[in-house]
Amino acid sequence: MLNSEVVKNWRDPETKEKLILSENGSLTNMSGKEYDVNDGIPNLTKITDKDRNEYAISLFAKESGEYDDYHYLTYKLFKSNEDDVRNSIIDKLHIDGKKGIRVLELSAGTGRDSVLIKKRIAEGSEFHVQDISLDMLKVLRNKFKSGQVIITQSNAEALPYPDQYFDAIYSYGGVGMSLYSDVKAQMKEIIRVTKPGARVVIAGRGLAPWLYDTEFGRILIDYNKHYMNNFSLEDIPVEARNVNLSWILHGVVYCMEFEVGEGEPDADFDFDIPGKRGGTLRTRYYGKLEGVSPETKRLAQEAREKLDISMYEFLNQSIQKAANDILGGGMKNRNYSSHPACIDMGYRSIGKWVA
Repeated sequence: MLNSEVVKNWRDPETKEKLILSENGSLTNMSGKEYDVNDGIPNLTKITDKDRNEYAISLFAKESGEYDDYHYLTYKLFKSNEDDVRNSIIDKLHIDGKKGIRVLELSAGTGRDSVLIKKRIAEGSEFHVQDISLDMLKVLRNKFKSGQVIITQSNAEALPYPDQYFDAIYSYGGVGMSLYSDVKAQMKEIIRVTKPGARVVIAGRGLAPWLYDTEFGRILIDYNKHYMNNFSLEDIPVEARNVNLSWILHGVVYCMEFEVGEGEPDADFDFDIPGKRGGTLRTRYYGKLEGVSPETKRLAQEAREKLDISMYEFLNQSIQKAANDILGGGMKNRNYSSHPACIDMGYRSIGKWVA
């Protein structure tokens, strides 16, 4: 049964408002919008793409009843032990023995990974699972005692959790599947709900690119089109640090892991670069010149050498002085290439300068 202690950590998937457990057992946001609770599992699903989301819900509703009965065949095909494969991926989360952490499994399905993850989580920690399929989650729930896992039916593209809440996020077989999801939206939400320094592990069915044009690859793709899925490097978020992308299970399952950083990577673009050109990487990127003739460039080089300064210093100082002289004289919106102020500074035939 739901209680206010659990509900306080959920958010409206669209507005991110806090949710309240109402007297009739449903959840409402601060504006009064109501979310149903189905047999103890809250439906906090935001439909981001009707066709794509409904396809996924319908697909997994059909598979949920027999999923556990036949899924072992995938590992039999590749002569591998299923639990060994799953545990090798879970190892990458680095959660063993850590107390007081919050772990989220996305697209948890029937809980085949969930039961293994739960064994790794120390007392006093929170374990949340999410899936868009209520049918899958009902199968999952039957594998746990009450209170062992916190379940929500929701969309991984619009998660019902607060910002920077989780210490680790895991998904095997759901997130990153471009055939029925918006991977960039999923990655954006993962970054939003994780703390800086959190671990993220995403794995899924997808043939290694170098195996496409092999008998091995062609037979698998003919058997199941999901083997054509692959995680694009372009979908990795800019906040990802220490990224590792590998293929396991004979090259049919990709596995991406990274730590969550903040914003773009840090670098010092503002130190002075020694040499004739000078400047910094930032000034070289933003301070480009246009319309300069070869003769003007030669004159600038000679003047720079005579003054014994870098080209950056010469251009920066000279253009600033010329612009200030011109603007100070109220001579805007004119062609200044032959103006006395420019000629006096040695700028014959400069043309157009762009700082």
